[in-house]
Amino acid sequence: MSAWNGWKQDIAKKLSDQLGVQVAPGEMVIPPDTKMGDFAFGCFRLAKEQKKSPTDLAQIIAQEFKTQGTDIVVVSAVGPYVNFQLAIGNVVSRVIQDVEKMGEGYGASPLGAGNQILIEYANPNTHKEMHIGHLRNFVVGFSIVQLIKMVGYKATPISYINDVGANVAKCLWFLVKKYNFDPRIFSEQDYQKLLSDVPQEIRTANHLGMIYTEATVYTDTHPEAKEEISFVQNQLEAHVSVWEQLWHETRQWSLDEFYAAFRDLGVKIERQFFESEVIDRSQTIVDGLLKQGIAKESQGALIIDLEEKKLGVALLRKSDGNLLYFPKDLALAELKMKEYPSFKSGFIITDVRQSFYFKQLFEVLKRMGIKQAFQFVGYEIVTLKEGVMSSRKGNIVTYESFRDAVIEYARKEIVERHADWSKKKVDDIAWNLAMAGIKFGMLKQDNDKVYTFDLEQALSFDGATGPYCQYAATRLGSIFKKAKRSLEIPRQVRNDIAFDHESEKRLALKLAAFPSIVEQAAKELRPSIVAQWCFECSQSINEFYRDVPVLESTGDLLEGRLRLVGAARQTLIKGLDLLGISVPEEM
Repeated sequence: MSAWNGWKQDIAKKLSDQLGVQVAPGEMVIPPDTKMGDFAFGCFRLAKEQKKSPTDLAQIIAQEFKTQGTDIVVVSAVGPYVNFQLAIGNVVSRVIQDVEKMGEGYGASPLGAGNQILIEYANPNTHKEMHIGHLRNFVVGFSIVQLIKMVGYKATPISYINDVGANVAKCLWFLVKKYNFDPRIFSEQDYQKLLSDVPQEIRTANHLGMIYTEATVYTDTHPEAKEEISFVQNQLEAHVSVWEQLWHETRQWSLDEFYAAFRDLGVKIERQFFESEVIDRSQTIVDGLLKQGIAKESQGALIIDLEEKKLGVALLRKSDGNLLYFPKDLALAELKMKEYPSFKSGFIITDVRQSFYFKQLFEVLKRMGIKQAFQFVGYEIVTLKEGVMSSRKGNIVTYESFRDAVIEYARKEIVERHADWSKKKVDDIAWNLAMAGIKFGMLKQDNDKVYTFDLEQALSFDGATGPYCQYAATRLGSIFKKAKRSLEIPRQVRNDIAFDHESEKRLALKLAAFPSIVEQAAKELRPSIVAQWCFECSQSINEFYRDVPVLESTGDLLEGRLRLVGAARQTLIKGLDLLGISVPEEM
């Protein structure tokens, strides 16, 4: 048992024995002001049961509480709360021992018992540019994978990329028209000529996204174009050779950029699914749903009526015979079960605006007899100060341009502070700071909150930012350098060291809470809980750095304080790692 849970359990047991009623460890809370104590117990429930004033009951408990056999040194009542203060030396020593004993595994738990969970994220559409909205998906998904693994599940990251469908047909249709070919009679010779006409430097997802935007603008004023786009989509779904060649070629332009971004951000996908893999099976599933009576025809289209569940109508196939996303997602779920028959549940991480769609999807899967649990994990949009982006309107900010702008800003800030650093060193640390600024900014807010990126704020060394947390960790590393010691935590020294500084205890308590923080974040699928802990831990580290004269200490106290420095550095780095953030040696 961790020290944190041990203290809560000790207090709860003492209270249960004293009062003759069951008090749960979960009823212990953290006081709003650390001067009040380290843990607190609210007397509201017991006071109501005993028909007493919560304030009077708190006074009685504080006066009669026995501290023998615990790490508690002071018990006091403040209003309806009983506050418990722990001994500095006991707290610091116990936490150091916990961190050193667990090593890199500190914070881990067997909660998941090795059960497999599929986590689907990193799902950009091909034939469109990748923008900063996708970036939040990557960052949130990666962190959830890390958290799920940390608490003992076998987390399997998978991705599903929409590489066919209406948006692809629209893009390819306009690409052909843009190079003056007729989509209805597009031939092999036309394809070869088109390919030779497209310059190598614009064979990118960004260029395809621009074409998609142009196509959207064109169709807004040329409604007859929809028939041509439908024709192209039919050609793709029928695997007509010339259109399939053009699709393969242009799809690769997108995939090259996607995988480069995955490498940038540390995203590792175990199984990459594609919409094109499931399209043929989708047709069969739709036909089967019709035969089973789950689906029905309506005005030439094929639908599933979900009104009884207040989920409206799910559209499977349009009146022109073209499939929508829905049946492809049904086929994908089937394929997931085939390839991962032992998975217990599957999380699908995507834009919160798709939540209704996935409620429909999960209901239809139930009607098909699929028992595996699927769960939707939504996140809100990313905006800039300039406002919301839209691929349709063409006012999006691409991932690459955004990344490069953040790196360049970080680079200029570093050069101003360290004119003597080499270009390679500046570039490496600029990259590190930029990634920390981007990721921490997107993760410190709950997934259901719109995130507005502010460049200067995200890269600031003050406040709740990635660079602030990185700097706290590097500060601790500098103590080891000044002491001319290895960054490894010193071992085999006394555990009864007389720690005596309140800042030591504040830092140790923050480290003690880490395992519980990780478990809570994993259960709730909220990386923001870990991000907030990293920020608060960094605050405690900076207070410790300011208040405690580590290198002026001697003997066992010096060794003990170095052990605390090592434990804090290791734990903060682990917390940041769960967010996908690394720590440079120097800043």
